[in-house]
Amino acid sequence: MSIELGSVTPLGLLNDSHHEISFYLDSYFSDQLRIAVHSNDNTATIWLDPQDLLKVIKDLGNPVKVVKMSSKQ
Repeated sequence: MSIELGSVTPLGLLNDSHHEISFYLDSYFSDQLRIAVHSNDNTATIWLDPQDLLKVIKDLGNPVKVVKMSSKQ
């Protein structure tokens, strides 16, 4: 995805030109006001509304799934 090894960020999907990678978000985070993600560089963090993040990824054409993964719900 053209990001530094070890960097994990949903914004890496900006580099998925074939829209082949699915994005899964824990439903716990979808209910939060803001979530922190790396901006394709693991030395910087930005805060986003989770719904805005999901919209960006959907608009790119990548499959998006919000699922229950954590026991915090």
